[in-house]
Amino acid sequence: MGSHLVIAPGSINVDLILKTESLKGPKTFRGTYSESQGGKGSNQAIAAKRSAARGHRAVHLVGCVGDDAWGAESLKILNQTGVGTAHVRVDESVRTGLVMEYLYGDGEVTIALDLGANAHVCPDDIDTAGQLIDSAALLLTQIENPLAALENAVTRAADAGVPAMLDPSVVPESDTERQHLFDAILPRLDIIAPNRSEALALTGVEIIDDETALAAATALRQHVGIVLITRGADGALIARDDDHHFVRGLFVDAIDGGAAGDTFRGAWALALVEQLEQAACPLAELPFEALVAATRFANAAAALCVTRVGAAPAIPHRADIDVLLSDSAQFREAAS
Repeated sequence: MGSHLVIAPGSINVDLILKTESLKGPKTFRGTYSESQGGKGSNQAIAAKRSAARGHRAVHLVGCVGDDAWGAESLKILNQTGVGTAHVRVDESVRTGLVMEYLYGDGEVTIALDLGANAHVCPDDIDTAGQLIDSAALLLTQIENPLAALENAVTRAADAGVPAMLDPSVVPESDTERQHLFDAILPRLDIIAPNRSEALALTGVEIIDDETALAAATALRQHVGIVLITRGADGALIARDDDHHFVRGLFVDAIDGGAAGDTFRGAWALALVEQLEQAACPLAELPFEALVAATRFANAAAALCVTRVGAAPAIPHRADIDVLLSDSAQFREAAS
């Protein structure tokens, strides 16, 4: 097993951001417009790369962009960050994925998504990157690309003994696709990392407090061994076997939560790879405390992210994360 992290398949978008106080009611609102690199796969890849100690960790992204200015800019930003893009295909027949993000005065976000080229990622794209996946330390994936590509990726990882982590970012609504997710994809995962709404969609449990968060995690652990549930400002829950731990949120002045979840998952995946390397053991033998440490690290990364506007521009670097982690007064953790 190698030391690199692979995000496959991973979505790549351009984010068009309108910052306004409100969009309620039949009236015109003033706002401030900006553009940013985005997409869950791209954001998570950038978060992982920036989270690496001194940047010394290979991170690769497998995906698709259109043959347009936004696609070219996306590749430029990824390459400048140090993310490997050799397996990001340029498709001349489609547009690069597009996100409309409405950022309100209270920090809440409404997002509309046009998948564009992300919907054209196929199993062949995964096969082309097969050697990279087969030798990875960890596969991180999400559901903003077709399920066929996702299934191929997690199957390859399972066959190669590579741990696989899923961000169930768009839980299928159709009964057929949903059943396929549970039958063909979840059994091949080692880690699943939903937020509260995704956990509700997967389990039917609405997370309103610690007790319901643990109930949702227990339901998910019937399918996946390690469950990581993010809870916004309330922090996160990590659970494995009979162990669980609540990592509490940090006191920060949030202005944009749009990329916080992606930052959390990318940073957590990178931290897990570092923990596995330090422990020199497979994931099944990794002490639970190492999973808690990865969760604390990711929690700090996400806390920094929400204090900045945008997607990729808001994702913090390792030095900033380490400074926040060292300030123990910021934490408001409770024992599990």
